[in-house]
Amino acid sequence: MILTNYFLKKEIRKLTGNASKRPHQYRSLKEIKNILIICDTKDWDATRNCIEKLRSMNKTVNTAIFSPTAKDVPTWYSNYLLLRADKDVNIWGFPEKSIQKQFYSLPADLIIDFSGETSLPMFYMFLQHPSTFKTGIKRSEKPVYDFSIIPPEKNNDLQYLFEQLLNYLQSIASK
Repeated sequence: MILTNYFLKKEIRKLTGNASKRPHQYRSLKEIKNILIICDTKDWDATRNCIEKLRSMNKTVNTAIFSPTAKDVPTWYSNYLLLRADKDVNIWGFPEKSIQKQFYSLPADLIIDFSGETSLPMFYMFLQHPSTFKTGIKRSEKPVYDFSIIPPEKNNDLQYLFEQLLNYLQSIASK
């Protein structure tokens, strides 16, 4: 049970302020082998389609899912790291150390963050993951992504945004 997320928000503000100082390495889709997708359980159906598309492109996909409760956990898919708000988060809102250790060890040439700041404990871990290429949906002016997609006002569909992201990644040329 979370008593307050004040300290978590304070730490996130500090980490977002330092995000531009971390190492960056843009990669083309051809160069990317390991992808980590971060999502919320409410977006699981759309995320599952994205995972299948990436796997069909011979990419290794790991998934980190934020779930408010146990009843929201996907059952058909076993290859994910689950962060449950009712179990894996301490009273200050921070993820348990064991979950953080697992998350930071997931290999990722690219991180695709579909949850953003809607899941503060997951966003906290995202900001500290050692990946050098981080993408996501731009929901604020904070410079946390190396590459972001701005959703059109009338189309905030995750599948559409994912297709746009892939399109841009395919056009990135390597140095």
